[in-house]
Amino acid sequence: MIGLALAAAISLLPLDEAAKYPEGPLWSAGKLFVAEMGADAVYVREGRGKRAFFQQRGCGPTAIAPYGQGFLVLCHLGHRLVEVDQLGKAVRQIVADAEGRAFDDPNDCFADAYGGVYFSDPGVFSKDADAEGEVYYLDAAGAAHVVAANLRYPNGVYVDAGRKRLLVSEHLARRVLDFPISAPGKLGTRRVFADVEALTGQRGSYREAGPDGLERAPNGEIIVALYGEGRLLRLDSQGKLLGEILVPAPYVTNMAFDGAGRGVVVGAFVNDLPPYLGGVWQLDGLSAAVPKGLSSAR
Repeated sequence: MIGLALAAAISLLPLDEAAKYPEGPLWSAGKLFVAEMGADAVYVREGRGKRAFFQQRGCGPTAIAPYGQGFLVLCHLGHRLVEVDQLGKAVRQIVADAEGRAFDDPNDCFADAYGGVYFSDPGVFSKDADAEGEVYYLDAAGAAHVVAANLRYPNGVYVDAGRKRLLVSEHLARRVLDFPISAPGKLGTRRVFADVEALTGQRGSYREAGPDGLERAPNGEIIVALYGEGRLLRLDSQGKLLGEILVPAPYVTNMAFDGAGRGVVVGAFVNDLPPYLGGVWQLDGLSAAVPKGLSSAR
């Protein structure tokens, strides 16, 4: 498949269009890690190739973050967290929080500068489900505590360290929330950072469409994946809509940027037929300001 020409300064080029439900990309020490839920594995990508970094049957990983001397892998289908070393070997499994409550389906995560990791545990993925989702903070000592509750499928999480806030995609409410961070694992009163319906005035036909992964691009924009709609929203630091980028995968899940301005976007072509084939695309052009109102045809 040819790459999409989005604008003179932006390109979206395929790296892998046979991934198995790719999720939670992470740049670390110049390496790109991508979780593939449908393959029960986290891969390190090397150019257009990849090698297995972590594999565990029944895990269904959806995210990875730096933690301790290695990494933290979220096993979405396996209802657990797995701490791994630098080589991807499992060191410890965490199945419950500090109060003994078992995790449901950990989804997305992001590390802070204090050795901890914020992660979402969303609950039932249905428009009819109650607001039962939670966000946790796993501290450097290995104890997890709830820091936000009663959310409608909290999905993507991002620590905006410069503004001392945690951004959380409340997927089934179709909005992004902003929580001030007063101390590691301590959040203030939430506010709505972006209401997708109010911003765009549109939605796709997929019933459970909503915001998924999100991250700050090198140019300062907050990029939000709209799962079920095949597009990325470009927002300014206050949540104002700047434009959008269309992605070949309707179930676009997440993105990641490194310090050099390189970006990747991941998502699935199908979400109801194993192994849930999807793709990984290189996203370039968000290292400097770009024109407002960006969009493109597929």
